Order: sequence, then C-alpha cells, then structure tokens
Amino acid sequence: MIDNQCCDIGDNAEDQYLCCVDEVGETIKRVVRNFQLFERDQIKVLGFTVTQCYCLLELLKRNEQTMQELSEHMNLNTSTMTRIVDKLVRDEYVARHRSENDRRVVIASLTDKGVEAANGLNGNINTYYEDITRNLPKDRIEEVLEAVSLLMDAFEKANPNCC
Repeated sequence: MIDNQCCDIGDNAEDQYLCCVDEVGETIKRVVRNFQLFERDQIKVLGFTVTQCYCLLELLKRNEQTMQELSEHMNLNTSTMTRIVDKLVRDEYVARHRSENDRRVVIASLTDKGVEAANGLNGNINTYYEDITRNLPKDRIEEVLEAVSLLMDAFEKANPNCC
C-alpha cells in the first residue's frame, strides 16, 4: 500500500503535483515490472513476442486488415508492422494478399494456425486478467478502472506521440 500523505502538503497546486512524483514513479515502475513478468509467463512461453501477440489478437478481433489499418491500430509505423507480419507469415500464422480493388494495398489475415494461436493467447491473457480482477475488492473495481483511466490519460498527455 502506498502512503500518499505527501500529497497533503500546502495549498499550492504545483507543490501537490510535485510532492508525489517519487510515489507515482515507483508505482509505475512496479506496474511495468509486473507487466514484464506477465509477458514472460503468459506470452513468451508460447513463443511470441508481445508485439506479435497483440498483432495476432488485433487480427482476431477485426478479421482481415490492410497493413496500413493494422499499423494504425497497433500504433506502429508501417515498416515495423511489415517486419512483424513477415515473421508471422514465415511461421504460417498470418497470410497476406493484395487487394483486388487496389493492387498496391496489402491485406493481412490469420491462417487457421494463426486463429488457433490467437485464441490460445487470448485465453491465457483473459485468465490472467480474471485472476487480477478476483484479487481486487469487489466494491473498488470501478474505482480502480477510473484510476487507471486517469493514469492512461496522463500518459497520453505527457507523450502525445504515444498511443
């Protein structure tokens, strides 16, 4: 539990923001470390990188997509997305074909092997998140979601090139 009494000093709004920088930073570091452990235990054990995992899940969610759409949904540039998809094509999880309407447009979709892998990843991830949810006090889940939403908004404002 975090002792956030540091934020109870003075009436100066700037002091109240700056007083908890260390606590916010330490909390974010703990979240990042836990996410790294999640990656190791739930994703990498299945032979995928985190980006490959979320690419497969994105294709599972939205079926086939152009490489441009996939890049935008994943918030990655097209050349990075192409390298990721190249490896998934090589390993037969993803298929690519050209659009019939515009031969310049490349469309990516999951193969049967890719659907199976994506469903497995999705199941592992959902089970993990179910375990997390079960460990939250039921009467505070909404509060946690609101706090995480505020934190994500702050991340996006602090780094406008992100997400």
